[in-house]
Amino acid sequence: MGLVVVVFMVGQALEGWVLTPLLVGDKIGLHPVAVIFALMAGGQLFGFVGMLIALPMAAIIMVLLRHLHRNYKASDLYHAGAAEEKD
Repeated sequence: MGLVVVVFMVGQALEGWVLTPLLVGDKIGLHPVAVIFALMAGGQLFGFVGMLIALPMAAIIMVLLRHLHRNYKASDLYHAGAAEEKD
């Protein structure tokens, strides 16, 4: 009986801390550590509801950050800094 409990606990821990972040992270484009952090932060800040909305919010934030980064790299401000380094 004790061995069954240990195997079950190890399986649940692996599923919760390794498999789910890897699989979910691939689907939404987040690193597994970011998935775990988003779930933990959402749960700590807003409880159960926070855990439900943590991954969609993290995905939205990642899209916004990628968009801002792409726009910055295409801006004159970024290219002006590169021109000053050449001088």
